[in-house]
Amino acid sequence: MSFEVVLNIILNGLLTGLVYGLMALGLSVIFGVVRIVNFAHGELMAVAMYAAVISFAAFGIDPLWMIVPVALAFFGLGYVMQRALINPFINRPEHSQFMLLLAVALVIVNGLLVAFGPTPATSRSITRSTPTRLAGCWSTRCG
Repeated sequence: MSFEVVLNIILNGLLTGLVYGLMALGLSVIFGVVRIVNFAHGELMAVAMYAAVISFAAFGIDPLWMIVPVALAFFGLGYVMQRALINPFINRPEHSQFMLLLAVALVIVNGLLVAFGPTPATSRSITRSTPTRLAGCWSTRCG
């Protein structure tokens, strides 16, 4: 294996781990503050990632430049979800909160499957070269 491939694998593993860490941090903050386990947390992250990929496909905007606009848009979506869906269930039993957020997660997952299919989406960044396939998953070459 060349140095470039090893470096690519290490960087992809580090970046994937950082995404998982941020997801876990967000989930623990939500549970710690509101005392609700948001089962739709990961699904909303997937929708945000698809929004970045779509912006690249439609407008040619690098996904890295879409971090702030997508984060702001999903902050607004999260606020609306909190006000409209979650707040009415705050004082109800935990199993009803569980069922609500599990239903929201299932609707989002199946909506993504209908809209995009089961194949993972990729996009090229203007800071990287073309996507390549490594160990069964899509990645980008370094340099």
